[in-house]
Amino acid sequence: MNISTLLSFTTKIEGAYEVICQPILSEFEISKTSFDILMFLSNHPDRYTAKEISDMKNIKANVVSLHVDKLVRDGYLLRQSVEGDRRKVRLICTDKAQPILEKGSALQRRFFFSMVEGLTEQELEDFRHCFQVIEKNADLIYGRKKP
Repeated sequence: MNISTLLSFTTKIEGAYEVICQPILSEFEISKTSFDILMFLSNHPDRYTAKEISDMKNIKANVVSLHVDKLVRDGYLLRQSVEGDRRKVRLICTDKAQPILEKGSALQRRFFFSMVEGLTEQELEDFRHCFQVIEKNADLIYGRKKP
């Protein structure tokens, strides 16, 4: 494996995920970025600010802000001040977002299982270990974590 293979691999995974998301995006008439923001908030309840979304999803802050504004206007998100830190704003998914989140969670589970189909339990465990090491190394390079 070389860098070209690794980058091609991640591009294929992202492309396959984009394809599998299309029915939900069409059904709810939302963009992929808005969907990703909602799913991020659902999957990471301890990370609830626009900055965290921007940092973790590698989406420019102004793009996150535009999508958050639209999601708030459309009734999918609420903004709430964080007690003790008036600079922080907690983003909260509303009841209106629940059908998207439920379908999105089911879609993500199906996608994951379709990606690992054919792997044995041992291969899956080895893959998880490799993935954790690669993620740690990427975080070190990206500057998110210190060694």
